[in-house]
Amino acid sequence: MARRKLFLCVAWVILLAYTVGYGLVLVGPLSPRVSLGESEKLGVALFLTLCLAGLVLPVVSAVQGLHRYLCAALAVSSAAILASAAVPPLVLGSFDAGLTLLGIASAALYGALCASLRVGVRLPSWSPIEVATVSVFSALTAVLTGVVGAAFPSPTGGYTDIGDAGIFIAALLFGPKVGCAVGVIGPLIADLLLGYPRWFVSVLAHGVEGVIAGLGRSRGLPARAALLALAGLFMASTYFVVNVYIKGYGPAVVSFVRDLFGQAVVSLVISLVVCSAVEKALPSLSRWR
Repeated sequence: MARRKLFLCVAWVILLAYTVGYGLVLVGPLSPRVSLGESEKLGVALFLTLCLAGLVLPVVSAVQGLHRYLCAALAVSSAAILASAAVPPLVLGSFDAGLTLLGIASAALYGALCASLRVGVRLPSWSPIEVATVSVFSALTAVLTGVVGAAFPSPTGGYTDIGDAGIFIAALLFGPKVGCAVGVIGPLIADLLLGYPRWFVSVLAHGVEGVIAGLGRSRGLPARAALLALAGLFMASTYFVVNVYIKGYGPAVVSFVRDLFGQAVVSLVISLVVCSAVEKALPSLSRWR
């Protein structure tokens, strides 16, 4: 077990070096003067999203209660890293052999760790009621995101919305699995309808946000508030990392403040109030979720 943890840490550090190093190769020194075309922004954002998935998923799966998904997280992370290595030469016309080898090495270590677990890639099973719940809350999240987002576009790109409230409520009432699914599906629908070009960033940012928020199910108010704050911070930080590379520090900081305080914090307050009311009105909810 100790050796696996050591290999996982080594793979994670190698992946971090690969992500930062290749990011600098693709955009040059980071500053508010970064200027990329739309196609270049899409390529850099896709590269970073795939790398961030590889960095984040194994860490999230190590949380108590999510250990059974570690093998799946390692397998998905390994595939994401290999896919990221193809983005610079195929999409952006850039290639660095040394950094590419770093990425392949981290992917290989993740794959070897996945194979060493010998438990198989376990994916969540879904009951009919969970499918219905995800459908309803994904639709609610898409509406909260799309309608409010269309009314409040951001001068730095993107939009401000309260779609996180739908994710938080679903996660607190039904747990990380439902929270993750709603976080992936709801914002994705809204992004596609509103024409947000970097929709794939939302899949990671809000999917993991739903997982973290779902850890607050059946917990007291202080723990729920802390986990929702952490979930919102992760979401805002994911967009921040991508925005630093494609927009520069200045616009990235503005977007971060908007995402965290204008979006996540407002959604946090709404979610805590709504969940408290729902649980009081429907005490039998805990018996079947």
